[in-house]
Amino acid sequence: MTDVPSTSSIGARVRAAREAKGCTQDELAAHLQLENRQSVSDIETGKRAIKPDELVILSDVLDRELDYFVEPFSVAGEAKFNWRVSPIVPGDALNNFEERSSKLVGLLRWLREQQDSSTSALKKNLRLSLQSTFEAAQARAEQLTVELELGPEPRHTLLDKVERVLDIPVLMVDADVFADGSISGAACHLDEMSCILINRRESEARRTYNLAHELFHALTWEAMEPDRRESNTIEDRKSAGRKRVEQLANNFAAALLMPRTSIRQLVNEGNRSDVAHLREVASTLGVSYQALAWRLSNMNLIDDEAFDQLAHSHSLMVPFATPKLYSPNFVRMLHEAIDKGRVSARKVAKTLRLDLEQLGNVFAEHEMTVPFEL
Repeated sequence: MTDVPSTSSIGARVRAAREAKGCTQDELAAHLQLENRQSVSDIETGKRAIKPDELVILSDVLDRELDYFVEPFSVAGEAKFNWRVSPIVPGDALNNFEERSSKLVGLLRWLREQQDSSTSALKKNLRLSLQSTFEAAQARAEQLTVELELGPEPRHTLLDKVERVLDIPVLMVDADVFADGSISGAACHLDEMSCILINRRESEARRTYNLAHELFHALTWEAMEPDRRESNTIEDRKSAGRKRVEQLANNFAAALLMPRTSIRQLVNEGNRSDVAHLREVASTLGVSYQALAWRLSNMNLIDDEAFDQLAHSHSLMVPFATPKLYSPNFVRMLHEAIDKGRVSARKVAKTLRLDLEQLGNVFAEHEMTVPFEL
């Protein structure tokens, strides 16, 4: 059976709905017949519980269904997202996908709260700020590869270490795809946790880079909160006008996936101009040709001619394995919650916008028994 959200969660939803409606605290206080705006402020900050009859008034005044305020799997008003998305994706489409993703993140948070073992009270951070140099961001990434024991090819172990060691859940999702671009993924920030969403339909190189980039935001959110939306195109990535927080994230991601020790093992003085060999190095590290070209350029390990050839090489369209939906840990927690009667399969299916057969297929994909009758 699902739980009622906390007063702070309900308050955050009230604030978000009020601001979306363009209603002031004074106006809302009048609708609720409260003495002053401070009473509304106390509701929004969770200092004061909201009464059932007040919920009915809020639903009417703010044009929201009652479920919006009491849904246990919602993070409305609490979660903040940093989306890596093509510039051509319409704002309405991103808004719709964020709404869907919020339910997924809310379900994830609820599932984690049901676990017997509590997560660490300490949050990991990179000790960087907007005043940090690009070299400092790279150095932190290099240090992290050692501390997490990512090995010479970090792409193989990064996701597992992010989840198990850093306690940042990573969910593979089916993001919206458009004619000339897509939603690549996001970092999502909540007070009690961070998580990362990755579009599983993109190539392995893009998925890995997105994970490294969004990991930077997850580890530096309090120090330098990113914009809600940023471009996922290579052209915008190297734009001189790009915001510094994104430049730092790019430098971090490059060094994390292509650490100096690995580069120096794979690229020696005799093969720095061998573009065919450099393409093989990119494939070994699981990065794009363009990403490797820029990394080698920053390390002064490639000449101009080889850089141009490598940076403008077209990657071969080789088939890639699509990761399983969500994550093994998420599906395991979901299986346990349904199996033990903590939540109904229908409620989960509705939250994930699946029918029961599709939900059953999720468990089958992860080689688990279906914990309900179809």
